[in-house]
Amino acid sequence: MANRIKKKEDTKSSYQDNVALIMGAFTLAVLCVFPLVFQDFYFNILETKYQFYCIIAIAALVIMGGYGLASGKMIEWFGKFDFKTWRKGMSVGDWAMIAFWLSNVISWILCKDWKWEAFWGTSGRYNGVFLMTIYMAIYFLVTRFFKLKRWYLDAFLAVGIFVCVFGITDYFQMDILGFKVNMMDDQKASYTSTFGNINTYTIYVAVLLAISMILYVQEENQKRMFWYYGNMVLSTFALIMGASDNAYLSVAAIFGLSPLWLFKTKTGIRRCMISLASFLTVIFCIDKINEAYSTSVLGINSAFDLIAGHKFLPIVIAALWIVSIILVFLAVKDKANRYAKEEVNKGIIYAWTGVIVIACAAAAFVLYDANIAGHADKYSAISNYVVFNDSWGTHRGYIWKRAMDIFANKLTPLQKIFGYGPDTFALIMQYYFPPEQQGGIIKIFDSVHNEYLHYLLTLGVAGMVSYLVFMVASVAAMMKKVKEEPITMAIMIAILAYMIQAVVNINLPVAMPIVMQLLAMGVGRKKDISKEKEKTEE
Repeated sequence: MANRIKKKEDTKSSYQDNVALIMGAFTLAVLCVFPLVFQDFYFNILETKYQFYCIIAIAALVIMGGYGLASGKMIEWFGKFDFKTWRKGMSVGDWAMIAFWLSNVISWILCKDWKWEAFWGTSGRYNGVFLMTIYMAIYFLVTRFFKLKRWYLDAFLAVGIFVCVFGITDYFQMDILGFKVNMMDDQKASYTSTFGNINTYTIYVAVLLAISMILYVQEENQKRMFWYYGNMVLSTFALIMGASDNAYLSVAAIFGLSPLWLFKTKTGIRRCMISLASFLTVIFCIDKINEAYSTSVLGINSAFDLIAGHKFLPIVIAALWIVSIILVFLAVKDKANRYAKEEVNKGIIYAWTGVIVIACAAAAFVLYDANIAGHADKYSAISNYVVFNDSWGTHRGYIWKRAMDIFANKLTPLQKIFGYGPDTFALIMQYYFPPEQQGGIIKIFDSVHNEYLHYLLTLGVAGMVSYLVFMVASVAAMMKKVKEEPITMAIMIAILAYMIQAVVNINLPVAMPIVMQLLAMGVGRKKDISKEKEKTEE
């Protein structure tokens, strides 16, 4: 009897290891191969990455399904299916993902004139029902069968080195792989590395920065610590040299939110200070590079100037490094004192929370004062960022205003609930605001350049709310796992950075597959069985 039970456990363990291996191979394809894929340089970068992701995702689904049938596990699962048990295994994020997918399907069904475009997303960025269905299927496979291990993130960072170096050399106008040979001169500065548009590129690099920084702060092994620190510095150079203002929202999220968890220990405080000092030092170095090689680099005309050009920047950098050195010295003393405590008083967390609240309140006041109270002249130095008009954010102000006008005055009550149709914003804009009525802005806008507002119009309130619940619930799930699996924090901060940057950015199948993959890895419930066995044996 005991042998029979052991045999069943071994069979179960073997099956779990095999499906984890399949999902591990898929994960490596997404994190390590997908970022490097291209076919005709930038001319079809979107289509190439979209097609590659769809192919490997469908292949993973087929292999998993085939193995499930061949092993008999799928038939066994359906034979023993119990709705109550299944329902208990569903999280808020799982239900929200299903609701988001259903919102896409219903929106597509109700889209009378553009069903083909709504299904495939051909009028926009391929974010139609088809791709959303793949995202949902992969989400459930990864969360149920993938085993999160640190080396997956190491592999992700290793590939990121190539992407970052390529982006940095592009900043020096070297074009080492000849991606820009046949491009028009006025477009070359807007495309970089293997990701195309600089806004998409900075989404990816911000994820690298978030993961490398958190792993650096958490790491105890000295060699690995320097590995993560090097990745953090390199990704900082690449992020700033990406010359996209969107990146600074991610930076604010990374350095603003991570202390809420990292400031619980002396090591966390010390390494956060070192990380911030390193970040500002990189900005200072890039500013000096721009001065020394002004004819060789692309240059940066963005929020970078507000930071790099500030007269107190060198003083702030010096102060941060001095504090960091003092903290390192105190850490050495603590190491010699076996009674020294690593944890710190929670008061510092509350204090940092207060800083965040004050900063957000100050930003809200400035926006109110500049746009509603009519005191825009007071903010002439930063008017491009705080005065909301049609030209704000490379015409994002124009798009957002028209988008809200369409939602409030053009859509039917049913369309307000379920939207105009998945990824059909280009069709909406062309219908309600044709080029001749766009105030001289002759351009086709196929995205709102605000992920949440984009979903509000294309998927309605149902789609936007379910997407927000899905993202927030996923972050909450990762927060609960941090104690058990500390590396989950790296993914959590990366997702938070993406969520904040999404306010001014586009959801593209050039970067979103990586974000969705990491999110599913972070919320997954699959434990490493081998480690559990080791603990039991001990």
